[in-house]
Amino acid sequence: MARSLNRRTALLLALLPLLAACASGSVYEQHQNAVLAYESGADARAEALYQGLARAAPNDPETWLRLGNLYARSNRPDNAADAYQRALLLAPGDARAWYNLGIIRQRQAHAAFIQAHHFVADDDPLHARTQALSDRLAPAIADAQPAAEK
Repeated sequence: MARSLNRRTALLLALLPLLAACASGSVYEQHQNAVLAYESGADARAEALYQGLARAAPNDPETWLRLGNLYARSNRPDNAADAYQRALLLAPGDARAWYNLGIIRQRQAHAAFIQAHHFVADDDPLHARTQALSDRLAPAIADAQPAAEK
């Protein structure tokens, strides 16, 4: 019994490099498909592929950057900010991720000021302040585009 178990273990250990090569090939193909979908504007497909890549290879900052961009494109700023922050944990010097996080945070701030302005009374001092801040952020948001990928 022990001898049979040792043979199975030895066989499994011998097959591990082959299994790893197969798995990395599929991850490579998934990455290529994700890039093609992303660049062609097939955002839903690209998002699904990049989410799969994030599960298979969670330490790739480029995957998280692109996921952040996809979330930003589909108006999901909280998800985008989370993805950019994940990219920054892995690559703290990536200026693109910092820039894109800044854009998302500006958009979130603008939305918060609009909401505050909607709920504040006309005679409240916050009325003018929320309007001024919203007006100040609006042009910056309109002009800001996410940083390009590598």
